[in-house]
Amino acid sequence: MSSLDSSLLATGNVRFQDESYLISSDLLSATRDKDDNLIASAKNATYQDFSVGLGGANGYTQSISKTSTSVLLKNSTYSLCPVNKNDWLIDADQIELNLLKNRGIADKALIKFYGVPIFYLPKYSWVLSGRGSGFLTPDYTSYTDSAALVDSLGNKKSSYGVRIPYYFNLAPDRDLLVALNFMSSRRFIYEGKYRQLIAPKISPKHKDSMWSIEAKYLPEDKVTSLQRWLLNFSNEMDINDKTHLSAQYYRVSDSKYFKEIDRTNTDTKTLKSFLKLIYEDEENSISAAVLTEDEQVVNAGTPVYTRAIEGSISKTLIADSEMPIQVSLVSTKFAHDTVSKKSGLRTHGNLEISRKLNIEYPKITPKASIAITNYSLKNNPNINRTILGSGLDIDFTFNNSTSIFGYEANHRITPLISYNYRAKKVQGNIPIFDTEDKYADMITFADLTSGERYSGLDRITNANDVTLSLESSYRDLNALSEDMDLLNMRVAQSFYTDDEVVSATSSANYETRKSYSDIAASIDIALGKYVIKNSAQFNPDTSKIVKKENSLSYVSNPTKFITVSVNKVGVDGQVTETEKLYGAYPLTDTIHFFGGLDKNTSSGVINSETTGIAYESCCWSFRIAHFKQDNKLGLGGFDYSTGMELVLKGLGSTSSPLKGKIEANVLGYRAKLR
Repeated sequence: MSSLDSSLLATGNVRFQDESYLISSDLLSATRDKDDNLIASAKNATYQDFSVGLGGANGYTQSISKTSTSVLLKNSTYSLCPVNKNDWLIDADQIELNLLKNRGIADKALIKFYGVPIFYLPKYSWVLSGRGSGFLTPDYTSYTDSAALVDSLGNKKSSYGVRIPYYFNLAPDRDLLVALNFMSSRRFIYEGKYRQLIAPKISPKHKDSMWSIEAKYLPEDKVTSLQRWLLNFSNEMDINDKTHLSAQYYRVSDSKYFKEIDRTNTDTKTLKSFLKLIYEDEENSISAAVLTEDEQVVNAGTPVYTRAIEGSISKTLIADSEMPIQVSLVSTKFAHDTVSKKSGLRTHGNLEISRKLNIEYPKITPKASIAITNYSLKNNPNINRTILGSGLDIDFTFNNSTSIFGYEANHRITPLISYNYRAKKVQGNIPIFDTEDKYADMITFADLTSGERYSGLDRITNANDVTLSLESSYRDLNALSEDMDLLNMRVAQSFYTDDEVVSATSSANYETRKSYSDIAASIDIALGKYVIKNSAQFNPDTSKIVKKENSLSYVSNPTKFITVSVNKVGVDGQVTETEKLYGAYPLTDTIHFFGGLDKNTSSGVINSETTGIAYESCCWSFRIAHFKQDNKLGLGGFDYSTGMELVLKGLGSTSSPLKGKIEANVLGYRAKLR
């Protein structure tokens, strides 16, 4: 390079390299501008760009011009695959790599995969590094439509869908995703989702302050000739360090939208819309909330009670003393879409007091409570209910250091005797707004030791009971996580002095019961990659396990794991058993299978079945998944769909409906294809 004209001209087998580029060409010229920036130009060149992607970009070009802020390629190719292994590339008349805007722009771009053209755009733009605007990964789906036309033999015709999304990186705190979704059985669906971050979360209990709005619109359904749509608005916001606002408005055009159009959330029965304001002052031990909600019934669900308006407040009095007093008040106006259902206002106040006796061992804690409830019902007389309660907990916990399974552990043994008393109170005239019998499913250790049979406030069971429980746990002293024991064993049983208990059946006051409960027991083991969970409900009269839940998991990574679970519920000789199997297994470093099965083994009905395979190379990925799902029509029919995606790394994203559906149907699996 001449010091006089600051220029260079070289011919032949020329190589040029700076901090980001390596260029090999037949002819190379270089010069410096007035700011001493190097400007290089080459013809018939191959190039490597080390500044983008994981391994850099490379390609061939008839002409390359490079400055400190941009690169211009004429009649060029561009790929993020390794050199001499361009499984995919962009072939374009002109490619501009604008470093200031962090954008690549190609004119007359033809995307080739293994030399085969798969996509053409007159102008194509992508992000060079980081987050930016551009096309995301399209996905293709083949499916059967339960409402679509059938062929001459009465068989459902197979339909297909193609979804092409585009992502707008509007600013560091906001973005927009739009998509054109074509369903052959339904026509075009227009989709959009806008998100905006307001501020990072102030309280660790809450989410980041942000709001989003999602909309999907089908102007005219080919099958129904109706407009079909979805609208979902959500908001999370920390007003200050003590006050949080949460809101959601979720609606679809009709109850069959998810099953026929979106083809997700098919098990959802109601869509909740709500507005909730939460106040929490931990220093003064007070919390309060105001809530209003509404619902839309979907997927052949049944209407449920909603909280038209609810206000609640709770406070711990003399929190720092040995005798804390818990006071709470909640008032709820319940509404129902069914006219025949009772509705009205429920106001419930509760006071609890406890005091741990000054005895070193065992820990003895007497407790007392009073619950006052008023029901102001529409077109019905008011109902008042007052229930006094008392109890005593005797805790014999002790700890010692030991070793188990080769781990140094803390062994904690907790024998506990709990006594609870509550008088009988006629409650059959009280409507059931939000109460469920927890004993209808498998009775757990937590159910028995809590002394509460019912969730909600519409039923408060009578009690004159003693519960005996024993828990033994081993916790790794060197474990980073504090929420998992190496071994945990629990057993509990309650004994009743009254053979009648408040019933959760509407209009019924009491139901009979034995003088003792079934025995709840569980054994959980967590050793590295292996997790075993077993829980059971044992009937002492029949000496049989009437209900059980068993699961075994091996998790090495998101693409190498297996989980097997068996649930069995037997009531009055009627046994229902379900089996679930989820897993993924790598065949090679680049290929892995995944699958999921949810089956009612009592009836032989498959609730859902998912199978798929994924391939991941250094610069592209592919996945295909097949779904089989019970159509819930009670006729033994199924809905089928098959989806596939090709991901060219660096040009798109895998945040797609197919990815979400796979992860929802194969629990534990994470589609990590980049």
